[in-house]
Amino acid sequence: MQTTDNSTAAHTTMQYPSLPTLYFSNDDQNESTQATQLAGEEDESPSLQTLPAELMHTCLTKYADWGDLAKLACVNSKWKNMVEDAAEFGGRDAKWELSMCLLHGDDKHDWNNEEEMTEDGNGENDNNAKNNRGLQKNEALALKYLTEMSGVEIDETMNGASSEGEEAGQSVLPDNWQSPQTNDETNVTTDEAALLQLATCHLAGTGLPKPNPPLALHLLQTAYHITSSVQSAHKLALLYEYPTQSNNLIPIDVVAAFEWFKAAAQSGHIPSMAELALCYELGCGVAQNDEEALDWYTKAAEAGHGASHYSVGEHFEEARGVRMDQEEACLWYYRAARLGEEDGVGGLR
Repeated sequence: MQTTDNSTAAHTTMQYPSLPTLYFSNDDQNESTQATQLAGEEDESPSLQTLPAELMHTCLTKYADWGDLAKLACVNSKWKNMVEDAAEFGGRDAKWELSMCLLHGDDKHDWNNEEEMTEDGNGENDNNAKNNRGLQKNEALALKYLTEMSGVEIDETMNGASSEGEEAGQSVLPDNWQSPQTNDETNVTTDEAALLQLATCHLAGTGLPKPNPPLALHLLQTAYHITSSVQSAHKLALLYEYPTQSNNLIPIDVVAAFEWFKAAAQSGHIPSMAELALCYELGCGVAQNDEEALDWYTKAAEAGHGASHYSVGEHFEEARGVRMDQEEACLWYYRAARLGEEDGVGGLR
């Protein structure tokens, strides 16, 4: 049972990029205008740059998206770094939004239309219409911004082996981890969303010559240990249990999958609770234990996981880890059916 994880790292609401109010001030133009007036000459061809800087700022950027800024950067040589300047001025949120736009090739990235990570691990949605009027897709530049945001220095020599466990051909486990070097000198905070997105890119080879699964695993593990990211723990478990999650680049390791599901479940990650229960039920990566399976199915169900309601009912009906109780089983099947689970409807029959 591969559960769907609808939780995502904190994404920012789609915003318009911003620049300093006096960004368009032009001292050279002002001096030229003053010199013309002193010479008694009349300026017969007023340009946009003769407007006050504040008015130009309002006219040019108040409703501009990243694609608009990219086009404006081509109008004046002094504005050539406008997109980069807006990213720096806007801070973390601006860099995140720009990196997503660069990855997907759109001018403003709408998270409401973002497709969830697919089983092949690439997370792409080719059916989404791209609003690419000005900003070109640039995956390498997106990786640059994401790396800056992550707060972790990524050593290129890590390619192919990013931890002691991986060098020895072992799977990454929650307790097998060494703290990476962080960007302390620049006072950058480690960013969970950036680490998760970087891991996705390295796993799929996005913006890179080829995929780098070991580095992707290292980034996910870093996110778990430094930012307490339960989503990264769940993703690691999926990578080890379901080969399609990594395009068959990461070998199946049910023990590692169990350990990561357990780590995420104990931190309150609901889909991981259901997966952990399934591991106990089937004896996948751990000794088979109906009592533990029922316990975690119950926790997942009480937290709102629909399919787990049916699994709890099944345990009561078949006396697995608990005494047989047909009435209790029907109650759990009914709850599952109310949540839209087809198995719950079948159980009531």
